[in-house]
Amino acid sequence: MLQTMRQSTQSTAAKVIIGLIVLSFAAFGLETLLPGGSGTSVAEVNGEEITPFALQEAITQQKRQLVSVLGENIDPALLDDDRLQPRALQSLIQRALLLQKSAALNLVASEAQVGKSITSVEAFQLNGMFSPDAYKSVLASAGYTPERFRRVQSEDILLTQLQTAISETEFATLTELAATANLIAEERDVRYLVIPESGLVTDEDLSNAALQNYYEQNEAVFFNPEQVVVDYILLDPDDFAVSVDESLVDEQYEAVKDEYEVAEQARVSHILLIQSDDESDTAYGRRVADTAERIGRGEDFADLAAELSDDLGSASLGGELGFTDGSAFPDEMESAIAELAEPGDVSGAVETDAGTHFIRLEERIAADSIDNASVRNELRASIEAAEAERNLLIAVEELRDLTFNAPNLSGPASAIGAEVRVSEPFSLGEGAGIFADQRLRDLAFSDDVKDAGNNSEVLELSGQQFVAVRIRDVRPPQIAPFDEVAVEVRRGLKSELEAAALADIAARAERLLAAGESIEAAASSLDVDWRVELAATRLTSQLPQPILEAAFAMPQGQTEVLRTVTVPGEGYALVQLARVNPGDVAALSSAEAQQLSDLRSGEQQRLSFDEFLVHQRNTADIVIR
Repeated sequence: MLQTMRQSTQSTAAKVIIGLIVLSFAAFGLETLLPGGSGTSVAEVNGEEITPFALQEAITQQKRQLVSVLGENIDPALLDDDRLQPRALQSLIQRALLLQKSAALNLVASEAQVGKSITSVEAFQLNGMFSPDAYKSVLASAGYTPERFRRVQSEDILLTQLQTAISETEFATLTELAATANLIAEERDVRYLVIPESGLVTDEDLSNAALQNYYEQNEAVFFNPEQVVVDYILLDPDDFAVSVDESLVDEQYEAVKDEYEVAEQARVSHILLIQSDDESDTAYGRRVADTAERIGRGEDFADLAAELSDDLGSASLGGELGFTDGSAFPDEMESAIAELAEPGDVSGAVETDAGTHFIRLEERIAADSIDNASVRNELRASIEAAEAERNLLIAVEELRDLTFNAPNLSGPASAIGAEVRVSEPFSLGEGAGIFADQRLRDLAFSDDVKDAGNNSEVLELSGQQFVAVRIRDVRPPQIAPFDEVAVEVRRGLKSELEAAALADIAARAERLLAAGESIEAAASSLDVDWRVELAATRLTSQLPQPILEAAFAMPQGQTEVLRTVTVPGEGYALVQLARVNPGDVAALSSAEAQQLSDLRSGEQQRLSFDEFLVHQRNTADIVIR
């Protein structure tokens, strides 16, 4: 069917129809098909719009986070916009709700807090100190302007204040701690037998005859599904690496070098006086004059800010506002800051829309520019990467055109200077190398490729790799030859024999315990080691984790029942739960009691904030378009 469609698209009538479709898009525009093309928002939260741009930005941020966690070889399907959009939209709605609540509660993020938050970011530091160069470079690569980043940091501080205000009102009562201790601090006496893996199966058990017999009795397990061998063309970015002419690097450097100049930075503090509604001009003027007089007498500026400043956010920090490059504050303030020559100098009264400021210079960092060689190296790498990507995409488009009706892959490969490779056999469910990608296996096994014998479309893999395949050979389902699956046969037989041996040992041990023998006597009779830990708790124990988990999952009172667990590095263990003592807060050490209290309080804080979020959503007017 697809082959017929391919041939039909070459007809004159088809080309006319396609031309009309293109013209219709040109006449009416594509905006209705693009994010943000129709309407002004994708959602509203209590009348506040969430724009398509904000949604796309949130999706992009999620992509960056996924790539940073999973690496460049991430499955491209995980980065699909349609897959990420619902989660991104919900995060924007939640953020809008919390910011609206923060505003309703009059929460404030001072300039000092924002500045401190920014300068403490490790990515903006060099040798432990804030670097304006790194600051601008990192923001640019992330698609942020300094002003926008400051706004986001301010919002994040508000959200942290809100969450802290809600979460830290929670606490655990003594009754709740006692109930938690009864479970978490419960003590269990645990004994277990150690069964080494090496002694369960002998070489004779895994003889060639035994392996062959196991293979013949379990042929269905070693049944190979249908497999294919394909010819394929793989286009990789590394194959298109180029070296650019230095004259082009020079040209680019001259065009952008000014962007790497870092403006002078000044760290300042201030005292802000705001005239209240019931304060006369005379009284306000007297307050400004008194402040100026006390500053002139040399009183400590930080103490004066704490006492006199109406900027509550910075007053508690000695008036600290953080850094400015000449653009962070109103023009009147920036002009005054520029006139302050030495750290410790204080300006006269500066009037802005906010009120009257007295500004003190704390520190001034000279303007600087990034190293010439590093800029050129960065530009060269960027130009080479862009040129390689351009060449790759040109080759991809040529390959798409050439393979569409080609009888094989040899001609297209020759035309673009690529090679035709031959894959190892792979099935629809399993493959190696690039054929570990399920999408590529699905493509190879599609009706159009496997049954009709056509060249596949060009598929993009992770890491900007592109591949086209054509079936070379189809191998029908068959029982795999013994030589091909000998390792799997040995593994299967060994696992089966070990399970049987363990079950036999466990049954013998349980019979001894049921007859009244101790675990020590059972260990001696079975010629294995045994170990014990008394008063083990979920919080403190020296038991291997699998044994600890098994012991706390076993019902008490059944001392003759053993549970078999795998212990990495030791083999297996047969676990006996000997005794259970309920937890008691009074019996805990101070450190254990604090750990338990923190655990309980943390859980209650999380639940409290989750309930707060649910309430905000339930009482909000949310419209999703």
